[in-house]
Amino acid sequence: MPIQFPVVSVVTPSHNSSRFIRETIESVLLQKYPAIEHIVIDGGSTDGTLDILREYPHLTWISEPDRGQSDALNKGFLQAQGDIIGWLNADDTYEPDAVFTAVNFLLENDNVDLVYSDARVIDETSRQIGITKSRPFDLNLLLISNFINQPTVFVRRHIIKRLGGVNEDLDFVMDRELWLRIGCSFGMHYLPNKILANFRLIRGTKSFEQMTKFHEEWLLVLEQSFSLSLLSELPETAKQKALQKNRAQYHEAKMKDAIKTKDRRKLLQELCLALMQDKSLLLNRGIWLFVYKGLLGQQIDRERKYTQ
Repeated sequence: MPIQFPVVSVVTPSHNSSRFIRETIESVLLQKYPAIEHIVIDGGSTDGTLDILREYPHLTWISEPDRGQSDALNKGFLQAQGDIIGWLNADDTYEPDAVFTAVNFLLENDNVDLVYSDARVIDETSRQIGITKSRPFDLNLLLISNFINQPTVFVRRHIIKRLGGVNEDLDFVMDRELWLRIGCSFGMHYLPNKILANFRLIRGTKSFEQMTKFHEEWLLVLEQSFSLSLLSELPETAKQKALQKNRAQYHEAKMKDAIKTKDRRKLLQELCLALMQDKSLLLNRGIWLFVYKGLLGQQIDRERKYTQ
């Protein structure tokens, strides 16, 4: 009897992605797995993206105005027919054995609903910058640090369907908020010593330039989650610690914005606010290096964190 491979649906949100989307599509085509549907939800691109999509008849795609990335993702999730879903943005790529590795683990572990791994960080020319490591799932840590590398995630479709996909009110932390909801009720597993995907760091994108907004939006998510039943069993001390750590991270991001604009006064103000929320930063060598560079008028290398 022939082996029955579960279908994997890869959902790719896209908007004016002509620089990189061909490489993304090709990385899915090169998978060592026989049952993949690739769905591209395009937000009405005008840069030649649609011409590239037309070159690949195997794709399922639409192009129409949308309300942003979260809206596009949910459209793709609703179209997906596979038992397992991958989410691959239009500038990221899979490693050749990514789908097979993830599916094989999920088939062998019925108690796991989502798998993820480490990711390779690449630049605009696909040159490796470094590796972003993940770790075994820990709900308390997720409140403080987004250690799950989104392009490496593969999740059972019935989980996405039950939870209603990503929160369309979010523009920056929709992935992390989804991991939070999944992690509260379902099995999450880290695949150690594996790299399933490549995350592309691009100047000018929100992941590169707008970290303050990521922290600001995550604080809002936490405050709302703590006031509802989602995390009702979490001890009050853990909630307060998470809020303080995230407020400190928000002020650190604002501090780095001040370094970018060479506003030394704002830099010191935000440093003080960060230290008020998290006194452990006093012993953090990294933050003092940022302060030193900022006071000298030097810029921060965004890629530095991946190359150490």
